[in-house]
Amino acid sequence: MLRRVPTAIEPKLDDITEYEQHIRKIRQEKLQKSLASDLPSFQTGPKSKQEVYNRIGYNPPHASV
Repeated sequence: MLRRVPTAIEPKLDDITEYEQHIRKIRQEKLQKSLASDLPSFQTGPKSKQEVYNRIGYNPPHASV
């Protein structure tokens, strides 16, 4: 069986520009993900009653003793 000589693949200008756009898009997405991960995370644990009251603007009446 005869073997073919490998053919050279020459990228065209369109291929090169498409590749560069793809690389830029990937880098931009990585940058956005890294910026999003740098933001402080919010506390997701249980809140105290006082924190909830302050957030919703509720002032409970004081019980007179």
